[in-house]
Amino acid sequence: MDRSFNEGPAYDVPSSPIGSGGSTIALPYVNDDGERESLLPNKRERTPLPGRQLAIICLCRLAEPIAYSQIFPYINQMVEELHVAKKPADIGFYSGLVDGLFACAQLLTIFQWGHRIGRKPVIISGLVGVALASSCFGTSTKFWHTLLFRAMAGGLTGNVAVIESVLGEITDETNQARAFPLAEVTWSIGCVLGPLIGGYLSHPVERYPETFGHFNFLKEHPYFLPCFVSSLITLCSIVVAVIFLEETLPSLVAAKRDKKAQPQPIDSPQRTDYGSIEPMTPKMKTKPQTLEIVKPPPSAMELLSCPRIRQVLIVGFFLSFLCVAWETVFVLFAYTPASLGGLQRSPAEIGFFLSTLGVLGILLSLVAFPALQHRFDTLPLYRACMACWPVIFVLFSATSIFARLVLRKNTIGTEGDAAALAFIWIGVSMILLIGRVAAMGFATHMIMVKMSAPNRESLGASFGLSQTMACLARALGPAFVSSLFALSIDKQILGGHFVWLVMFCIAVGGYAATQRLR
Repeated sequence: MDRSFNEGPAYDVPSSPIGSGGSTIALPYVNDDGERESLLPNKRERTPLPGRQLAIICLCRLAEPIAYSQIFPYINQMVEELHVAKKPADIGFYSGLVDGLFACAQLLTIFQWGHRIGRKPVIISGLVGVALASSCFGTSTKFWHTLLFRAMAGGLTGNVAVIESVLGEITDETNQARAFPLAEVTWSIGCVLGPLIGGYLSHPVERYPETFGHFNFLKEHPYFLPCFVSSLITLCSIVVAVIFLEETLPSLVAAKRDKKAQPQPIDSPQRTDYGSIEPMTPKMKTKPQTLEIVKPPPSAMELLSCPRIRQVLIVGFFLSFLCVAWETVFVLFAYTPASLGGLQRSPAEIGFFLSTLGVLGILLSLVAFPALQHRFDTLPLYRACMACWPVIFVLFSATSIFARLVLRKNTIGTEGDAAALAFIWIGVSMILLIGRVAAMGFATHMIMVKMSAPNRESLGASFGLSQTMACLARALGPAFVSSLFALSIDKQILGGHFVWLVMFCIAVGGYAATQRLR
């Protein structure tokens, strides 16, 4: 006779634990309604993405990479025209100071702004700062002007950490792998538009004399137009954020929810009668709702006392340092004369290179990252991305060797072996491609930071501290690698390859740091 489910289990429990590779059996039982259910919990369904808020956040995120990257195609030429460098080999040092100062100023404010006054006001104030500083940067006529306005842009921008915090607050573990890459996609889109704006709108009077030839202001300030266009894009982001962006800071959201949960009077109609009847006393309507107590965010020292998040921050520092050093040294490498081991390309061509880089980043973030993260999980993918950096700097060195052999007249294609010339462009293409693969590490890093945060209240502080470390890396990286590049080619240390050796060793150290993550 068959046994009913109420009489006891009809299945043997497997000895292997769940997830250990052995087969598992969902033990059924009969509930109060007579329906069979499983004793094992069902897999959690994926939470739908909040599309409207994600779109607004991405638009706000777009402004910063455009403002940040639009100077890259022309910054070396701008430094040269300001006559601050005594010789061509020193140009990289001064342009590195301009690049690095942005992050130095940002380092002083980003952690404090990330979780103190709310997400929305910080994002809006940061966008306003970027718009003003970008416009002023285009009017620079002295080198100290460029330093001042670049520092102003960095000091007023706390958007990166705040936007990452917002993403963490409006997503969960079921949809974060689709949401976090959007920040990297937006950055890549900005890195497509920014170099194109800077490369093709700098010196507009010389490039487009029929359109801008009669504007004396643009003759005196040849870099104002790309900065102004960048500010207009930022202005659009400001308007959208002011009108549509919602606050997500847990303490403010909880306070708003608690305020709505307070008792509210219900006005009862007063009876108007010929007799003497007193008006009815208003009754109080209460909702049986438990008020959520939000803990204050932890301090930086409290977060750093957690070994797991401390190790994630160390790897994040390496990632940011290597990425900004790679971007900076690629621009220097492309602008440097071929006789010194560079490619001697124009600002427009450099802008095209960087825009191609951004397109690759968009495709990888949208298509490759979600599939790879689902297939290999976050930590193995993080390690694979960090393993790409040593390969990149080896390719830099190899491409530089072939550039010196082939580009004897400082222009590509005039002399040299065709096979060696093809290898140069293959090397450049591989540097760009592998660099974008390595940059997928930023999306994995965001997930690792969220996973390492002790609790929800510490999410904003964790992202703020993460971006503080990233700002420190971005402050040190450009000045370090540009100075090292200038020293290598000026003194011809290891034939000009000393910079690639040092960066290779740092990249190996970054990969080694990922082995301590758990």
